[in-house]
Amino acid sequence: MEKYQQCKVESQKSMKLADHVLTMTYPIVQDPKVLKVVLNNVYESMFKTLGYLLNYERYYKDIPPFTENYSVMVEIAKPIFIKYKISSGYIGFLYEIKETVDSQKQSDVEFVRKEKVVFASKDYDLNSISVKELKEYIAKAKLFIQDVSRVVEENERINGKR
Repeated sequence: MEKYQQCKVESQKSMKLADHVLTMTYPIVQDPKVLKVVLNNVYESMFKTLGYLLNYERYYKDIPPFTENYSVMVEIAKPIFIKYKISSGYIGFLYEIKETVDSQKQSDVEFVRKEKVVFASKDYDLNSISVKELKEYIAKAKLFIQDVSRVVEENERINGKR
């Protein structure tokens, strides 16, 4: 299995886990801290989906080797989005996910407030994540995975991979 194919499998696995935890586990346990698990799995899925697209391009030597750093990968992906007509709106979404995860990881204080997990830094900059926001993230993430999969699968057919 090529690296890009492995990234696809891992991406789908993380997305399924995030979706399952949000739709099945969270309603049962009603613990908003579970939302952090969902957020991290959505982030991991987006990271692996970017890896899927970039490693596919790398496999066909269309891009040079790259470091597996989320922000670098998003920057490298911008011209690829244009090349394959993938919506540039995903760029903002990918950065939004990254910023939310970073604020959660760097937060000094986390607390639950009205079905939200709130992250506070030393300067009391507040960020929060709710069930509604996570559902939106998952919906957008699934569309992004579909678009990337469509592009790669179409190009595999054209290139005779399948």
